[in-house]
Amino acid sequence: MTTRHSLTSPLAAHIGQAIEAAGGWIGFDQYMALALYAPGLGYYANDLQKFGTMPRGVKGQGSDFATAPEMTPLFGQALAAQLAQALAVTQTREVWEFGAGSGALALQLLDALDALGVAVHRYTIVDLSGTLRARQQRTLAAHADRVRWVGALPPALAGVLVGNEVLDAMPVKLLARTRGAWHERGVACQADPAGGASRFVWQ
Repeated sequence: MTTRHSLTSPLAAHIGQAIEAAGGWIGFDQYMALALYAPGLGYYANDLQKFGTMPRGVKGQGSDFATAPEMTPLFGQALAAQLAQALAVTQTREVWEFGAGSGALALQLLDALDALGVAVHRYTIVDLSGTLRARQQRTLAAHADRVRWVGALPPALAGVLVGNEVLDAMPVKLLARTRGAWHERGVACQADPAGGASRFVWQ
């Protein structure tokens, strides 16, 4: 079954331009990356609050969803105990977090590790969203001397990796097996025969 979406929003128009520039087709991973992280337009890159308290109120209060660190510091405190063990075993003093959201988990971990007497020399956040990065910087102002942000993974790293509810937000390639062979699936634009707006279609 073909799934179609109207290209009437600024984000959809941006994706449509990317498809046209690529020759009429982009892989699902690129489509997902644009939908989530296109600067100022993608779901995680626009100004609307995503993490916090639910539901979103009539005046824009609240958020789309809540993760455990937004609800209680107990999650971060419990995770910090295991993180301390991992740092000891690996003999490292750096933590890497993927997709840090509001920065709530990072704050809880750093506070809890300090309370446990575990020294973290550097806390590196990998996040593609400039909007979320700004929010994280405000949340983590008390630990600004130890926190840094990067937009991509380095070729190699030493430290302990942390990720909370982030795998589903990482762009992935989509494959389909047809007649004994694997094929990459992607997205193209299809003109409306009736003269309406173009639509996204699977290919």
